[in-house]
Amino acid sequence: MSSKSEERREHTCISCGINISGTSAAKFDCPECGTLIYRCSKCRKQSNLYECPDCGFTGP
Repeated sequence: MSSKSEERREHTCISCGINISGTSAAKFDCPECGTLIYRCSKCRKQSNLYECPDCGFTGP
């Protein structure tokens, strides 16, 4: 279970680096290692590449 301080923590888009707190961003597990990935709606719409910081998996 996550704490309230964790829920309020700022998250950044893994593709462009903007703060995505309070936006319609996506949160999902890396397909390879399960690390939590955050992406803004703009990067998802444009299919910008991302790289998992833990395992190096690259996806659109």
